[in-house]
Amino acid sequence: MAVRLYKTPHVRAQLLYGDRRFQTDRCFPFIVFNQDQIRSSAQGGYLLTARKNFSHVADKILALDRTALQSLIDRSTNGTYVQPETPAEKACFELMTFVDHVAGHVSGSHTARKYQRNEIKSLIYAIGVPVFFVTFAPADYKNPLCLSYCGQDIDLMSTTPALPDRNARLRAIATNPVGAARFFHKVVDLFTSKILRVGQDRPGLFGPTEAYYGTVE
Repeated sequence: MAVRLYKTPHVRAQLLYGDRRFQTDRCFPFIVFNQDQIRSSAQGGYLLTARKNFSHVADKILALDRTALQSLIDRSTNGTYVQPETPAEKACFELMTFVDHVAGHVSGSHTARKYQRNEIKSLIYAIGVPVFFVTFAPADYKNPLCLSYCGQDIDLMSTTPALPDRNARLRAIATNPVGAARFFHKVVDLFTSKILRVGQDRPGLFGPTEAYYGTVE
């Protein structure tokens, strides 16, 4: 009997494998992430070609003024916002909206970050400006839970567990970024559920939480 195995739970199962062989492999996370980006890009491209105006998009690509495009690139090299000044440059900007349709499906892309900014703006319009801006960076190499995730033999039931020396702790985290990521994810979950108490009847530490938005650098 054939069983369909979806990619996300398959990768998660590999990363949580008992001997941590996939967690400590230097290439596995990069390969999986690159495959995911390629797959998302292909999906976005397929959705673009399936649109009724794809022939119109193809004509715009063929008629693109390379001089105008290079001018936009040169003016935006210092990071400033560029406004189109000529009809040819406006055509380049219009074409970028179609490119965003593909890149928006790719995790970590510039368009994905732009969509996140749009989501934040929508929250501000709907609810209001944020009351608190919280930034936290857990000291992972000092935390017993993180070291346990990274494969260190730590007694988590003890109030004062014995920890390896500093170099050994740093080495354990450096060789197992998946364990460190699991620890950070756990901290974020605890912050939203115990400190903010999102979706609960009782108010959180800062009062009732109507909405929150979190990003990772």
